[in-house]
Amino acid sequence: MDSVTKDEKEETQASATMSKKQLRRQQRQEKWLSIKADVRAKEKQRKKRKRREALERGDVMAPTRKKLRTNTMAKSSCKTSVVIDCSLDSYMGEKDITKLVKQIQFCYSSNRRAQNPMQFHVTGVHGQTKARLESIGDYQNWDVNFTSKDYHEVFEKENIVYLSSESENTLQELDPNKAYIIGGLVDHNHHKGLCHSLAIEKGVGHARLPISEFLDMKTRKVLTINHVFDILLKYTEMKNWSQAFCSVIPQRKGAHVKQDVESSSQTDKQESETSSQTDKQESETSSQTDILLQESETRSKSGTQEYETSPQTGTQDCESSSQTGTQECEFSSQTDIQECESSSQTGTQEYETSS
Repeated sequence: MDSVTKDEKEETQASATMSKKQLRRQQRQEKWLSIKADVRAKEKQRKKRKRREALERGDVMAPTRKKLRTNTMAKSSCKTSVVIDCSLDSYMGEKDITKLVKQIQFCYSSNRRAQNPMQFHVTGVHGQTKARLESIGDYQNWDVNFTSKDYHEVFEKENIVYLSSESENTLQELDPNKAYIIGGLVDHNHHKGLCHSLAIEKGVGHARLPISEFLDMKTRKVLTINHVFDILLKYTEMKNWSQAFCSVIPQRKGAHVKQDVESSSQTDKQESETSSQTDKQESETSSQTDILLQESETRSKSGTQEYETSPQTGTQDCESSSQTGTQECEFSSQTDIQECESSSQTGTQEYETSS
């Protein structure tokens, strides 16, 4: 009793020292803990029901965790290497480092859900970036190639293409033998042109995404790290820059495909439809020709069988007629002999009687 009374007194004293806001927060926490198990169980049942209804409707479901674990870069047919350069730690504060790591997580999530993931590398991991990655969990078990080395130490210099919006070179297509570097810099445009100048300084290749060639944008052509990564990922799947841009760039940027690109794509679509219709007509004509040839062959075979049957029938008729004629001839000869003998006997008898 004394111990219980002592605990109650301590709780009362603690409550007396807490503000009203702290007391409300504590009450909400206690209420949540009391209903937490029931809420989680109901949520689990709701997800199961939702998934079952989606399967009944025939909707395309997101991949399961089990499938995601088997969908690795090693099994992928896509060998394009994309690298996030995290060696720019000193140009960012703590909040920007947090955003950088979050964008790396988005890239990893997109890549592992792709049918054929790209070869994803994160280089120059040290300092604040490494500390942040370690704080969110065991990132070393991700299907990502993390290293503290710089990108030019991992890849051959001639195979490196640093992506920068300031570059005068336009990226036309992705080469599986190249490594495409995305600068791991979240600076809100405070260090404009930094990645381009660093690429020139290190003597590596550089290029920009062909945004201006395919899109008209109302805002600046500045994209986040995960947006650039997703565009490259979509291009490996679609092999079409305009479709890759439109599927990734947010609507708030007001991006739309240029008219000449749209007309060109429509022309290609019409040509494709015309070609498919022509192929279909040729296929139908070929099918009809094959049917006529088969009918002709069937008639020829039928005529040959009739011809072969006719001589056999004629031969049988002839043989039957010959046999019948022979039998009739033999019968007639026998009749004549009998008549002759009968006539001779009658004549002899008459002669003897007369005598």
